[in-house]
Amino acid sequence: MPAVALSRVAARVVESGPGGEDLAADAWQRLEALPDPRSPQGRIYPLACLIAVALCAFSAAGNGRFTAVGQWIGRASQADLARLRAPWDPLVGRYRAPDEKTIRVVLDRLDPRALTRALLGPRPHRRPGGRPSASVLGYRARHATQQAKTLARDRLRAVAVNGKTARGARRADGTRVHLLGAAEHGGHLLDHLEVDVKHNETSHLTALLEPLSLDGAVVTFDALHTVRANLNWLAGDKKAHYIAVVKKNQPLLYARVKALPWRQIPVGSSTRDTGHGRIETRTLKSAHVSRRS
Repeated sequence: MPAVALSRVAARVVESGPGGEDLAADAWQRLEALPDPRSPQGRIYPLACLIAVALCAFSAAGNGRFTAVGQWIGRASQADLARLRAPWDPLVGRYRAPDEKTIRVVLDRLDPRALTRALLGPRPHRRPGGRPSASVLGYRARHATQQAKTLARDRLRAVAVNGKTARGARRADGTRVHLLGAAEHGGHLLDHLEVDVKHNETSHLTALLEPLSLDGAVVTFDALHTVRANLNWLAGDKKAHYIAVVKKNQPLLYARVKALPWRQIPVGSSTRDTGHGRIETRTLKSAHVSRRS
């Protein structure tokens, strides 16, 4: 239903943070161009106004429930309603606020794909199989390179890859929306894409990082991405370094790492921090091992 598409848009805009996905610059004009499914008789609220109110409500609440719409409308000020182009009621001298039912009925009749395109703009053309076209890859690569140049040149560049399930965003079949993103250490978002489920992140790593300039950068990720194909691609094709987390999903490598003489290796660094309701002590040791094929 379109409400699901609208909550997904809200989650992608709000949770991506600074530098993340934003509404298209001409989003309002696109909303006004959407076909109105209502009868011309008895219309009070413009279609774009109703969609904008729902988007604000879903963004503020972080979910796609219509109860959030009613709650947000109840708190909306006259200035909010004016910015959302609500109709003016000359009899009472106030901007009129739609009720939850009015918005629900309208959203149930809208095409979710058309609504998403109106809010975020047309999606870049992708080749069959989900890979971006050469022109899109070129643009994204140039954009990422330009962003990298604005960072300080006197420090090692580090890029973190991590997945996150968008809060409150669900697909039409009820499954939750999971995003895989790449960001500079420090919070600068470089790019992200949607994956089916969390355990499918690994197959999307190269598609996410391919447009980015990673020459000499250090890429960090969790144990899910510690697979030989991805590591060889990072070091060989992208000329990048990486810090791989080794857990029991790679039993042979895990056994080799665990068998190293850690007790005899001196501590290189040790930190003690408090966070997430617990005290963490992190100890770093380094050892050189010969590579096996």
